[in-house]
Amino acid sequence: MKNYQKKLNINSSKFYFLFNLILFNVIFIIIFEKTGKNEDINLIRFINTKDYNNIKFAIITRKCRLCGLFSFYIVYLGCIHKYLLEGYIPIIDIKSFPNVINGFNITKNNHWELFFEQPFGYTLEEILKKGKNIIHITDCNCGPRPDEKSMLINWPKKNFWHNFANKYSPIKKEIILISNNIIQKLFKQSKNILGVLARGTDYISLKPKGHSIPPNVSVLINDIKEMDNKYKYDYIFFSTEDDIIRRNITKYFKNKLKELKPKTNIKYNYLKKEPLNLNENINGNIEFNKIYLINIIILSKCLDIITARCSGTSGLFILSNGFRNIKIYDLGYY
Repeated sequence: MKNYQKKLNINSSKFYFLFNLILFNVIFIIIFEKTGKNEDINLIRFINTKDYNNIKFAIITRKCRLCGLFSFYIVYLGCIHKYLLEGYIPIIDIKSFPNVINGFNITKNNHWELFFEQPFGYTLEEILKKGKNIIHITDCNCGPRPDEKSMLINWPKKNFWHNFANKYSPIKKEIILISNNIIQKLFKQSKNILGVLARGTDYISLKPKGHSIPPNVSVLINDIKEMDNKYKYDYIFFSTEDDIIRRNITKYFKNKLKELKPKTNIKYNYLKKEPLNLNENINGNIEFNKIYLINIIILSKCLDIITARCSGTSGLFILSNGFRNIKIYDLGYY
């Protein structure tokens, strides 16, 4: 009788857990579907038009000097969402303030538009020249937005941002075309690919407060081995900015390993302990950011994924249509 009662209690606990999980996801879907419908109603008048006189524009900046490409990306998606719902066409600006993407130089070119489309095909330059009704949003930090914490285990949330990003901040077509050509060269016709994203360098040396702790390289190697033994991958696509992690991974998986590396080795100084984006081979290096973006695109198309948590992880989950198997390290925060 006691065993039966114990079993009944366990089953009841499982039932309530599953019920609450399903209820949460249903509520989340309803809220975001309603948001999406309101958004579509607000934006009907924006479609297939270039009306500079009557449409309201919001030029959005996030004055973060050291933020990387995907840190900007996930924050700006939240800002695009917020100002679309308020009846504006948001335009992303990363040229008017010093940051690592523009090499800390205020420039004539808005480098954001080298990687992503602005909503509805506008550009910052034409809005500044022709727009009649403009507000400027500085230090934008809007919510809700994608994140490297809850989004990775919340599929309704992930799917919402996937669809939203494709609609309002898609990657430039020429970069998608380059990515597809590289995928063909690396993997031929194979789809049986494990993607691995590792994070090291300044995460390891600086241990920045509030950032996710990455796994030890030996743990990463064992998990790759385990999944490879089980699923017999044709290739393992590995992406990291850390040369020490790269050397260790290459020792074990050199026959299957595929990478897309920048032309210039970043030569990170672990003793100097500086933010990665201050590295002289990254700061202002458009080609480095382009290669980084292509890496995330390729990872997003892998069959299975093993990944640390970082802004790039949010990016690859936003871009992905889904994975068969997922290993995300949840080791707490610095």
